Parts: sequence; structure tokens; C-alpha cells
Amino acid sequence: MKFIRIKCSGCLNSFRQPDFHTYHKTLPLPPKTTVAGMIGSALGISPESVNEEWLQNNRFQMGIVGKNNGKANDLWQIRKYENKQIAAYKKGKESAPYKTAVIVRELLYASEFTLYLHFANEEDFELVSAKMQNPEWVLSLGREDELVLIQEIKQIVINETTDISFCNTVLPIDFTTTPYDIILKTESIYDNLMDEAPKSIKLPIAFSYNNDTGAREANEFQTFSFVYNLPVKPRESKGFYDEELRHSFQIF
Repeated sequence: MKFIRIKCSGCLNSFRQPDFHTYHKTLPLPPKTTVAGMIGSALGISPESVNEEWLQNNRFQMGIVGKNNGKANDLWQIRKYENKQIAAYKKGKESAPYKTAVIVRELLYASEFTLYLHFANEEDFELVSAKMQNPEWVLSLGREDELVLIQEIKQIVINETTDISFCNTVLPIDFTTTPYDIILKTESIYDNLMDEAPKSIKLPIAFSYNNDTGAREANEFQTFSFVYNLPVKPRESKGFYDEELRHSFQIF
């Protein structure tokens, strides 16, 4: 199978886990919607076009491997506009039409990512490959100012194989219902195994947009499992193994 392999790094990146509100916990690796946004930046198209043209019809598949060198917390002060507060402000009972609140945004420090992009259409493959090397807009993973440095873009061919384990990656598997084995290596040092265990999270994979307000709402979901430093092996284990970088991944 033919892939565009992109090696990149970022200083501070975050991928908000959608089921956290006042504490914006980050996923350890970017989901497909975030990677689609990076493709959109390379092509110079809007998020709405990315959703309609690339996500809703599953126009590309991806795999990812990566890790970070720590985390930090960023404090934000936000304004919350509520009808009751606005009405009180108009009557002169409040000094502002909003209330302030503080939220915490979790950030990943010094992350390294390896993306594997697959396109069924050869024209899409060549287009994205060219645009990633000469993007229309600046490339980021996470928020628009969370830039990434592209270190390598390479076209490679990897065949699917079986009986492999996975580490520091994302799998399109729900490990709450799918059995897997943990691969303990004596030469490796693990932190708290509960922290290192894979976590299954339901994430949006496509959106709908309000034509009047432009507001985005998730309308399609899928469960993914994020694998950390602790290698795991699903009982029906198959995927792709990059012999050059010694990475295993699945595509979705």
C-alpha cells in the first residue's frame, strides 16, 4: 500500500478531548479531523470544505505514531455571555454583559509525529504530496498557532502484515470490547501501568455546519484507542510495520 510519510515536530500542541469542559484535557496524538485540517491548510481550503470534501466521504486514510516530552497547563480567562447577565447589564444592574471564568488548557511539549497518509485516488495522493512540500497556508496540528516543523516528506510502500504489536499510536479499535495482550519488556522501564494502559475514547469524525451562524456540530462518531509507551497486541493483530523507522500502525 502506498503512503505519504510525514515526519514533523511541534513545540506546544494540544488536541482537546471533547468530553472535558472547564479542563481542556489533550489527547496524546492528533485525531483524524485535526490531520484533515492540516491537509486543508496545505491545500488552502476552509474547514467547511475540508469536512465536506475530505472527511464526510472518507477521502483519505491515515495512521500515526508519536510521543511527547512532557505536558504543561495554560490558563485562559474567558467571557461567558448569558441572557440573564445581558438583561441585567441593559438594566444597569451589572457592569458588564458577561461573566468571566478561568479554564485550563493542557499542552503537549516537544512532540514528534509520524503521519502515514493513504489515498485511493492517485491524483489526490500526488496533490497532497506536492502541497505538503509547498503549502498554501502555514501548517499546524492543534490550534492554528500550534505550528509544526516538517522534517521529512517521503513516498513509501508498506504491505499489511499480521502478528504485530503497537506502541505510541492510535488504533481504530474499542479496547473496552476488543481483547488485547500487554507486551511487557524487561529492558523497558514503565511508570504507573494504569497511566500507560491504552485508553478508548469516542471522537467525532465528521461535522455539520450551521449555514447562518457557521457553528460546527459533530454528527458522526467513532471509538479509537490511544496506545502509550506500553506495547499492546490485539488478539486479531494486523496492521503495517515501517521497517525503516520501526513503527507499527493501523489506518482509519
